[in-house]
Amino acid sequence: MEDWQSGDVDAFEDLFRRYEKMVFKNAYLVTGNRQDAEDILQDVFTSVWKSRHTYDPTKGKLSTWLHRITVNECFRKHRKVRPVLPLEGIDLPDNKQGLQESVEDRQEYDRLIDAMETLDGKHRSVLVLRYFNDLSYDEIAQAVDAPLGTVKSRINHALRILRSRMGNEQGGGHT
Repeated sequence: MEDWQSGDVDAFEDLFRRYEKMVFKNAYLVTGNRQDAEDILQDVFTSVWKSRHTYDPTKGKLSTWLHRITVNECFRKHRKVRPVLPLEGIDLPDNKQGLQESVEDRQEYDRLIDAMETLDGKHRSVLVLRYFNDLSYDEIAQAVDAPLGTVKSRINHALRILRSRMGNEQGGGHT
């Protein structure tokens, strides 16, 4: 058992510092609201502290467990998730670049964000985990507590919607 799981507050603070940007970024991308993302960040780590004895490293990575808690908190807070907002004005360095490189220019990137706003929370959250966090399909399935086939289906369905809304039916996009 890791120190933070045994109740070591210093170790838990280290855990918080290591993962707070990831949790905030995911909450912001799913809710589209900075204040909600900050609230969810606090709720996630409160939940992590309270349920620290339930984390089992043999069943998956800590980051996957945190993604799952974050997604659950987002859906708990907002049964109907708000649209994703454009990413400008907020520091989301971890892997935003990968998605931005897949679109040709800022105008097309803005069109992509507009199209993402039309997705429901379940489809948007799997895209965020896949393309903003580079999670594998298996990790996403664990994070959203859904079968692997469902995750693949949601991603493919969401990508079809995005391509259609952006007028790019034959276009690329990696899955």
